[in-house]
Amino acid sequence: MKKPQEKARGSSVPTKLRPPALATVLIFATLLLAGCATSPVAPDGAQVAPIGPAHVLAEVGHEGEQVIWGGRIVQVENYSDHTALSVVSYPLDRADRPRLGSEAGVRFLIIEPGFLEPVEFAPGRFVTVLGRVGGIEEQAVGEYLYDHPVLHAEQIHLWPADQSSWQQRTGFSLGVGIRL
Repeated sequence: MKKPQEKARGSSVPTKLRPPALATVLIFATLLLAGCATSPVAPDGAQVAPIGPAHVLAEVGHEGEQVIWGGRIVQVENYSDHTALSVVSYPLDRADRPRLGSEAGVRFLIIEPGFLEPVEFAPGRFVTVLGRVGGIEEQAVGEYLYDHPVLHAEQIHLWPADQSSWQQRTGFSLGVGIRL
């Protein structure tokens, strides 16, 4: 009678993952997914149109579309029932952060019902906003009349003044950290 052959170590035949190994794989996969970029203004599954402020100036028919735009605040004006932020647009990254190294685009207006504190929403700060396109409004920039696409805000994210604190950081570590 012949003995069944035993498999040699190092065989390339896959084996089932043992429970500790499976748990490790699941934890690692969860951490990877948690590190994916998410928008600070758009809820999951939000349907936003892939158009920017320059598209609204170049083409008619975008009124009412939901979009995400961002950029640098250049002016804040508070009225009795709303605040208007004049913003120079910047392209956004996957996490809807303005790309600081990119060239600035066209100006647009954010209309926010109620009051926004001008000290907090000061010129030079960056914002990302979810809103609906509301047409075009002509406003003066110095003595020049300039067409501004209008965005009626649904949600505004004001980025920290320290730009280094909102840049994407990728890191990975293992072990126990002890701080004294």
